[in-house]
Amino acid sequence: MARSGKRKNRGRKKKIRKLLYFLVSLGVIGLLAFILVRTKPVEKKVVQPMPPPPPPAAKLPEEGKREKEPPPPPAPRLALIIDDGGYSVDKLKGLMGLGKPMTFAILPNVPHSRDAALLAHREGAQIMLHLPMEPQESERYSLEKDTVLTRMDKTEIQAILHQGLTQIPHVRGVNNHMGSRATEDLRLMKAVMEVLKKEGLYYVDSHTSIHSMGPQAARQAGVAFASNDRFIDPEKDLEAIKKAIRLAVRKARQEGKAVAIGHPHPLTARAIREMIAEIEGAGVKMVFVSEVVG
Repeated sequence: MARSGKRKNRGRKKKIRKLLYFLVSLGVIGLLAFILVRTKPVEKKVVQPMPPPPPPAAKLPEEGKREKEPPPPPAPRLALIIDDGGYSVDKLKGLMGLGKPMTFAILPNVPHSRDAALLAHREGAQIMLHLPMEPQESERYSLEKDTVLTRMDKTEIQAILHQGLTQIPHVRGVNNHMGSRATEDLRLMKAVMEVLKKEGLYYVDSHTSIHSMGPQAARQAGVAFASNDRFIDPEKDLEAIKKAIRLAVRKARQEGKAVAIGHPHPLTARAIREMIAEIEGAGVKMVFVSEVVG
């Protein structure tokens, strides 16, 4: 009975032990399952590369650093010269007060040489010495006192030129009165240019000869010069003078500049006065001779 009881106790303990093992195992399995369900896998964060920055916006140039547009081309220029000043102050007065640049070429050794130059200068005009020079067929003309002749030597030529310059105040340049023979003489013109270069004066060739050596002598001496493109009043007729001025305007528009010569005559004064609006309407600027020499 005692052994039978021990065996039963031993069998009961074994069953209890197995039950405990089972329960412990079941608990461990349940705990593991619980842990697996509750625990989520950690997602790996993928670091995306930063997108490139946008290109910088184009900067507007600063106001002061903007590229300057090229200046517009200069307006065509027309220089009007009134020759033979000095015989009458009254005739010159009709050509003053135009409100536009005018240039007066004053003769030396005539009754009102100095007064005419002073009056024109006070009115804002530019002054030239109108130097008398030998024409072709000189025997046909009544020559001015101290006309420069081709038979003169250099000393005589330059003495006459200096004397004329002392008589006419405010002189800026020189052009020839007559001179169709004298201007063809290169030796004579070189003597003239030597003085003009020294005095800082310009030269305008009146173009009384198509064979004038004046421009060549001026260029060689380094004297600023221009040539007359047209006499505007060989005919004393209002419409003819206006037509000649229109041709000078056309020349200025074609070549950028032009020189035209008139004389102190009432019709010339009237024609110029009435043509100012038309000249400027054509885009041509009236200027002093000093603004077209070069």
